[in-house]
Amino acid sequence: MSFLEALLVGLAEARRHLGQTLLSLLGLILGTASIVTVLALFGGQTKQTQQFVAEVGGAGTVIVRDREQSQQLSATELASDRMTYEDAEYLKDNATTLSAVAPGWAPTMRYQAGDRDFPGQVIGTTPDYAIINDIRPMVGRYISDLDVRRRARVLVLGWKFADSLFGHPEAALGKLVRLDGKAFTVVGVLEREVFQFAVWSGNALEYRNERAYIPITTAFALYMGTETRIAFLTLRAATPTGARAATEQVGSMLFLRHGVEDFDITPSGAGANDDAQFFLLFNFIFLVVGVISLIAGGVVIANILIASVVERVREFGTRMALGATGMQIFAQVLAQVVVIAVLGGLAGLGLGAALTGTVAILMRMPAAVTVEIATVAIATSLSVGIVAGLYPAFRAARLSPVEALRYG
Repeated sequence: MSFLEALLVGLAEARRHLGQTLLSLLGLILGTASIVTVLALFGGQTKQTQQFVAEVGGAGTVIVRDREQSQQLSATELASDRMTYEDAEYLKDNATTLSAVAPGWAPTMRYQAGDRDFPGQVIGTTPDYAIINDIRPMVGRYISDLDVRRRARVLVLGWKFADSLFGHPEAALGKLVRLDGKAFTVVGVLEREVFQFAVWSGNALEYRNERAYIPITTAFALYMGTETRIAFLTLRAATPTGARAATEQVGSMLFLRHGVEDFDITPSGAGANDDAQFFLLFNFIFLVVGVISLIAGGVVIANILIASVVERVREFGTRMALGATGMQIFAQVLAQVVVIAVLGGLAGLGLGAALTGTVAILMRMPAAVTVEIATVAIATSLSVGIVAGLYPAFRAARLSPVEALRYG
């Protein structure tokens, strides 16, 4: 008996014992559907997360922040100046793994324009910050190197703040805005930045619309006096895959300058995508359900096949008495499993695609069942079915023809 003939016999057996087949299929269908849904949702969310990271600097961007000081400082910690503008200049001149360095000074100040005022964040930085973070003006321009050298009193407003102060973002260009009482001229208004992991999750980039940018040297001159402390450094690695090398080099260089590790270095976007973390948990729950369903389906298949082998002992004995080998009996039983596993995988794939579409519509999340996902689903179902059918197939193949003919 060829394997094709065994498959046909297996299909016939599956149809003859329809109730047992449906019970065997149930676990495989539910398990495969859960796995398809998880992979589709996870794939869509992974793509979203990658897009988000690209929006906040990309894979080659790292952030250096001041580490919170402990209550009991050592002599070395007391001697350290913490992160300063001079650190940024030193890295820009000497770090071989970096292509851009942007220091950041980020207090909360009071915005005033006419009769409107409110508190908000102000970022003192350099032109590299816009390059690293792909910040684009809607009207006007961003701060320039000349502004930094001249300590110019110029201001670039985020979209929402420009709208809040002047009623319309474009109307802010050329107007005066006071920051804690000191006047700045608006030279640019940024495009509105929007990114949503799902429609209902809110704008993950709204914080960028609610701030303004000024030259960092102007910030020091007007608000800091002789102090040049900064809150963070935004760095771009020389290559998209060079973030690790840049992190190691920057860490070593800052440690040598400070004498203590009083800073933290993290990839861009780390900790900023709580929605993505929620979706990962959501997908993990689905995956666990899928695995449990597949295991349960495998146990059901094994039990039903054992019962089927017991029912068909005389049939197997007759076939072996007529010349069938143990391997042919093994293939016959295993073929029945393959038929059930393939049917379960296909049905599970269909159910998973329908479930994926439903979840994507209801939760407004990106998701798609790809060829790769379909292949994994069918292969997983087939593997579970074959593993579950090995013992019953071995048991049938090892039957003694004489004993089998006496059975019944």
